[in-house]
Amino acid sequence: MLGNYETKLVLLVQNAYNVFCYFNVSPITIKEFEYRYGENLWENSKPVLKIYEIINGNAQEIKTLYIDSMADNWYIKLDRDDMDIFVKLGRKLPDDTFVAVVASNTVTTPRNHISGDSAVYYMDVSQNFEKEEETIALTTEEKVNKEYIHKGIKPYTFMEGKKN
Repeated sequence: MLGNYETKLVLLVQNAYNVFCYFNVSPITIKEFEYRYGENLWENSKPVLKIYEIINGNAQEIKTLYIDSMADNWYIKLDRDDMDIFVKLGRKLPDDTFVAVVASNTVTTPRNHISGDSAVYYMDVSQNFEKEEETIALTTEEKVNKEYIHKGIKPYTFMEGKKN
């Protein structure tokens, strides 16, 4: 899905309670990780997805998922609807330290219930309606004929194939 040399994590909404993510970790990122945290630590650590909810501008971790080391995508089941979330892909080191490798985009899951706002809002469209009323009433043939007359061409009757 993604280029081999780009480390990226993309989050997509599936429905109110499920999101899908796909990701790629480049070999360069893996080498940088091993340089910083130690050789072979990539293989000796566990891949993890951490899910965060954004509430009033603050990120709060809501779930941690251990994933398969060969995976490049994952479905995430959520406990609630109507949330702003993002995901971090990282590694859990043997001493239980989490090291984030890449973060996703932020998505908003839809509501799974009727809106609590039952107010009715009206909009004045009377000025626009008068201008469009003429074109709404015309059939396709009448619109074409109107354009031809405007250009000085005699209209053509579609049904009979005769000129008027």
